[in-house]
Amino acid sequence: MQENQQIDKGRSVIFSVYLVAVFLNAFVDLGHKIIIQNTIFMIYGEQQQIILTAVVNAMILVPFIMLFTLSGYLSDKFAKTSIMRYSAFSAVLITLAITYCYYNGLYQVAFGFTLLLATQSAIYSPAKMGYIKECLSKAGLSRGNAFHSSVVLIAILMGTVFFSYLFEAYLGTMQATTPEEILMKIAPVGWVLVGLSLVEFLATLGTRLYPTKLSQAKFSIKKFVSFHYLLTNFKAMRSNEIVWYSILGTAIFWGMSQNLVAVIPAHAKANFGVESPLVVNAMLASSVFGIMIGAFLSGRKSLNFIRINNIYTGSIMITVCSILIPVISSLSFIPDSTALILVTAVILMFGVGAGMMIIPLNALMQANSPEDGLGSMLAGKNWLQNIAMITLLIFTMILANLNFGSEFILYFNAFIAVAGFSVVLKKLKIIL
Repeated sequence: MQENQQIDKGRSVIFSVYLVAVFLNAFVDLGHKIIIQNTIFMIYGEQQQIILTAVVNAMILVPFIMLFTLSGYLSDKFAKTSIMRYSAFSAVLITLAITYCYYNGLYQVAFGFTLLLATQSAIYSPAKMGYIKECLSKAGLSRGNAFHSSVVLIAILMGTVFFSYLFEAYLGTMQATTPEEILMKIAPVGWVLVGLSLVEFLATLGTRLYPTKLSQAKFSIKKFVSFHYLLTNFKAMRSNEIVWYSILGTAIFWGMSQNLVAVIPAHAKANFGVESPLVVNAMLASSVFGIMIGAFLSGRKSLNFIRINNIYTGSIMITVCSILIPVISSLSFIPDSTALILVTAVILMFGVGAGMMIIPLNALMQANSPEDGLGSMLAGKNWLQNIAMITLLIFTMILANLNFGSEFILYFNAFIAVAGFSVVLKKLKIIL
């Protein structure tokens, strides 16, 4: 699939400023989540930890599902730069409120603010993704998506380690028995969130508005409540098979990834004797590092076109690695320390496969979407991905509540990979 135009140098500079805002948005959103998840890790046992971690991740996903129509409409109707600026400013206010909760030990309220922080991200997401095509044009889709994905993943990788380090540094040797005690001890971390949110807002002011076709449609509350918009956007996604199966492929991966995020901490604690949140988050961060490598390889090999073969290679790697994680964990003759290293290496390769697959799938979806409907398509992609993620998280919570261990849930995750990617790869081979 050829991309014939060249990218203007001026647009490349503006895109670099945009990437700074993207980095900080992901960094800040992750920071609060890490604080809450680490608190859960320190206080609760395996089953309850899996359930509460799944709840935290589900709270992050709910706004993307509920605001699917509205976020797509706003991205198509208004300048994407304006949406990014308003969203970034709201993040400053939210992080100020979160910091207040930390200092006053308001654990449940801080837990709830995860939902509000996710709400601004849900509004932000279609606009920031749509800005790639608006800024770089169709010529830069593959490279733009590769840079965007890499920057987000670098933010996740650095944020995971950085906030876990701050968490352990401020907590010290304190033997906390309640989550409230932990939050009050690590409260200064809240000011880090506020400061980074402010810098993010300033970065959005540096983005430039480019003339583009905006939707003239008016928003109807009646149609919103009756799910008319949802059904219309869903039909639009389904009408183009390339768009549909590209979105479906990414949805399967992100659903699996949420399962891993919810299960791996409890799995490492129960099976490998890991007690440090930093070590557990480093395991998860290895997948992010892998995605960065995969995204770089995919973008490097797609300088002038979208490389379809990367989709097949990446999905096969994801499937094999998802099977190996529980298999290695179940081998009793391997020492815990060795098994921990092997599982971390497999998680790394899982990420490499994901990076190789996601970049061409995102580029395919954007290249085959109409210009004035790209925001709705991107919101639709977010909606389907988040439906997949929250569905798997619900299954995870149900299985944990029924006293199934983390190893069983990981095998369930592997089954999803085998079944899901088999369908997507078969269909893409026919239509491409």
